[in-house]
Amino acid sequence: MNETYIPPLKTLLKSIYQNEKQPVRVWLIHRNIAAKQLTALSQWVTDLGMRFEVCQATPAVFGDAPITDQYPVETYFRLLSGQILPKTLHRVLYIDPDVLAQGPLDALWQLDMNHQPFAAAAHQDRQQENRQRMQINHAYYNTGVLLIDLDRARQVINFKDVAAYIATHDDLPLVDQDILNGLYGEQVTPIDDKQWNFDVPSYDCYLEAGLTPDWISANTKLLHYQRQPKPWQTEYTGPLGNVYRYMQVNQ
Repeated sequence: MNETYIPPLKTLLKSIYQNEKQPVRVWLIHRNIAAKQLTALSQWVTDLGMRFEVCQATPAVFGDAPITDQYPVETYFRLLSGQILPKTLHRVLYIDPDVLAQGPLDALWQLDMNHQPFAAAAHQDRQQENRQRMQINHAYYNTGVLLIDLDRARQVINFKDVAAYIATHDDLPLVDQDILNGLYGEQVTPIDDKQWNFDVPSYDCYLEAGLTPDWISANTKLLHYQRQPKPWQTEYTGPLGNVYRYMQVNQ
């Protein structure tokens, strides 16, 4: 993560705090967020009642993986979290900062992952297009919400495979999400997008498929405001903007 996403991160954490009864430990992987900002964020998260840990990742951590303008260090944070985070950690739940929680996450956290390194949801929008583009036979998964078995990921994922995949694939517009699907998509435990990674831009499609606003309010735990503009931007006119603004932290 970089510092421009600190306000949305605070909104995400505030929404988790208001819905989660279990203790929460937050790990922030970053490249070069200023110490002053990290100190302020740490105090804010601690005041919220959560534990806060920081892990700085530098290019040296990533061995042979290419570090370029197209593939900055941040590209690898999700894929290589097993190598970045302490070996004493065994499972993490990665959540994009453009996500909002509206229910507890313990059922997802306790999911049986069937010895797979990842659990993720497949959005139906552009599903066939992405599968054809990537030439894959399995679902194309969105990595905005990603449950990671770190022990299994440490066994399966290595720098050389990632670097080789990038070297042999010129067009990866969704970068690490494409890499995860291309290399490890058959090692993903599927989760229900309607509950754990609700694609907010596709809100009307969910309604057409039979969901109701009441069902979404009662059953969806994580709302994913992917794509532009974002709900914290003044030009946002998309679905569920009022839900986000109610929880929004601006600083």
